[in-house]
Amino acid sequence: MKYSKAQIINHWLTVAILVVMVLSGLAYTYDWIDTGSLGVHQIAGQAFIAVLLIRMTYRLLHPVQFASTHSRIEDAMARVVHLGLYLCMIAYVVTGYVAASGLRDPMLLAPVGQAFARSDAGELFLEAHFTLKWVLLALFAIHIAAVLKHRFWDKDTTNSHMTLIFRKE
Repeated sequence: MKYSKAQIINHWLTVAILVVMVLSGLAYTYDWIDTGSLGVHQIAGQAFIAVLLIRMTYRLLHPVQFASTHSRIEDAMARVVHLGLYLCMIAYVVTGYVAASGLRDPMLLAPVGQAFARSDAGELFLEAHFTLKWVLLALFAIHIAAVLKHRFWDKDTTNSHMTLIFRKE
């Protein structure tokens, strides 16, 4: 069984938005460009929230079951990493949204109250957002390492489940 086209497109849209968010977040943090990166980051973050909600809803309504050819440990590791990615992405958007709400002029559709966002609790959300980027990066690196393992070491068709064209390898 293969993921649906909608799930595959949503996966790659998630990747694209995350790349924009990483680059704009870094540009803002390290002053790589003069203006605009924070606005791009906030807009991309809101798009990411929508994509993540669609992705999770679709996944819950249309679960995918694969006849695994992998060891039990590989299957367990894949489940843990994917669950970790979902939980981290959820926490990342929540903490980022609260943190962005504390800005003078947030570019958010419905910011939370600035009093909360600028409180000690809001500061905790900001710190969590900065910390979660490393957790998300670590999970992403593990995910990419597994993709490369399947592609070049195992030379199996696992990666073809997330492409629009099934390839026999």
